[in-house]
Amino acid sequence: MDVVYLKFEAKIQTDQEKIYVSDVAEIVCRNDQKKEQIRNIAIYSFGIPDRDVVTALYIVNEIEKQVRDVVVVPLGTENIILERIKNKQPSRLLEIVKVVFVSMVCFFGTGFTIMAFHNDIGIRGVFEQISSLITGTEGLGVMILEISYAFGLTAGILLFFNHIGKRRITKDPTPIEVSMRNYEDDVNKTLSETWDREGKIIEAH
Repeated sequence: MDVVYLKFEAKIQTDQEKIYVSDVAEIVCRNDQKKEQIRNIAIYSFGIPDRDVVTALYIVNEIEKQVRDVVVVPLGTENIILERIKNKQPSRLLEIVKVVFVSMVCFFGTGFTIMAFHNDIGIRGVFEQISSLITGTEGLGVMILEISYAFGLTAGILLFFNHIGKRRITKDPTPIEVSMRNYEDDVNKTLSETWDREGKIIEAH
């Protein structure tokens, strides 16, 4: 009796019509012959819907039906989202337009937010008070404070987003990367729960 460990991925995107065990899981088995046999087991074929959800137990059941004398140990996620994507070459012009649009939205949106925040708290009045406390004269050091604050704000933004151009400051993931990963996990979880609630999920029988 051979033990087979399967580490499943939460979501699989492919342009192929058929999905095999090797597409959805990392396989560990000492018996190379059975490992290769398991790799080539077809578990799903896309039809009209381009997205579906199968359970890990369904895949385990299919393996045990076709391969004798194995004990399958599933690891990782309980449900696997299968999605077929069209492998089309994106338009270069469209990609440039998207980048320019997103860059403008981020730049002007961030600038407006910062200006609205400063206007709300009266940042110039704060600078004037600090300047008068330090120099004893109103308005003398406001310009220096504004320039220093602008440089400090820029440095803070660069450190927060952990990037200078294409170069990463530290090896830690950026806040945007963390947020995108959390968003992706939440989407996958919601899809699995929705399919399960509607009875569309493919389960072992």
